[in-house]
Amino acid sequence: MSTYDGLTFAPTYVVDLEGRQAGIFRAHKGKRLITAHRKRGDTPFVGASRVNNSITDFASTPALFPGGWVTLIYNGDGGTGHAKYQPAPFSASDDVIALEPVSEEATEPALLLIASMLTHQCVPKFGFGYKLTLHRLARQKIMVPLATGSNGGEVVDWAGLNKLGEELMLEIKASTRSVRATEPEDDDTLPELTFEPRLITDVFETMKATSAWYNKSDLTQIGDGSYPFVSRTRENNGIDGWCVRQKKYPEEGNAITIGLDTQTIAYQPVPFYTSQNIQVLRSPNLNVDNAMLLATLIKQQMSRFGWGGNGATLGRLRKTRIMVPVAGGAINWNGMEIYGRALRVQAERRMGPMIPETKDALWGTRMVR
Repeated sequence: MSTYDGLTFAPTYVVDLEGRQAGIFRAHKGKRLITAHRKRGDTPFVGASRVNNSITDFASTPALFPGGWVTLIYNGDGGTGHAKYQPAPFSASDDVIALEPVSEEATEPALLLIASMLTHQCVPKFGFGYKLTLHRLARQKIMVPLATGSNGGEVVDWAGLNKLGEELMLEIKASTRSVRATEPEDDDTLPELTFEPRLITDVFETMKATSAWYNKSDLTQIGDGSYPFVSRTRENNGIDGWCVRQKKYPEEGNAITIGLDTQTIAYQPVPFYTSQNIQVLRSPNLNVDNAMLLATLIKQQMSRFGWGGNGATLGRLRKTRIMVPVAGGAINWNGMEIYGRALRVQAERRMGPMIPETKDALWGTRMVR
């Protein structure tokens, strides 16, 4: 039985206002600091980004807030309402609200869980045209577990939240380790590569989807199938849901996808369906190891494409050059594969050893799409 089954959820104010309402956090506003005024350093700078834990830079500025707080994006195009747990001292822009836990019982597992709850309950409500201001946040409630306090009133059930958060963290870590693809004896040495500019057409044979695209609303049983639906979202590898087999065949896997006007680039290992304005890049030399490296290289060099009539159209892509590894005048696919594999070995070794009995239990219960 999960801890979740024993919790009782009820609406609770996000912000605590002394003498007026009991809440989970005290709200603090970030400080405006443009890029030109930030020098490189070690302090995480949290901005209006829904990716990379909302960290947009590392600067030499003094930290405004301690670690162990939650950040909430108040303004931004697509990021408003996203909450993140910040484990280390950080600075934040004026597009961010820093949330100080009222209770000393608020632990990392519990706050990670609340950050997820905040995101799921605030993102659908707030946006670029309806900012999550401090005034609006003061009226915002979210569903959290409650328990009976020492005075007989209802209080946040931090013990239950912490226990549930710990259970979910263990499950996620074990599930992640269960899908590792490397072996302990695999080499993690990064090869020396030589980079030169090449047209994207020299790297990929085709860049256009072969199947029909779909609107999400037109898909059959979205969220209830085994085919990824790739859209222009920057999260979850570009996957915006799961669907069953449609009338048209899906795109074959082993391809890199690019959102025409959103700079969303991802590697798709299995068959998938796409939304409108997704370019699909293919090469017979592509595989999971070199594709992960190549997708990262492309992402770092495609910032000039975006909204405002400057999308990554096929015409513009055909004229685009990117820096890629070469050997003997040709694209060094083998070098990219070795490099990508070594990076994966390094990343999976940082996950720590896998507990055999945990792995066996997970393989018996996990759903493989």
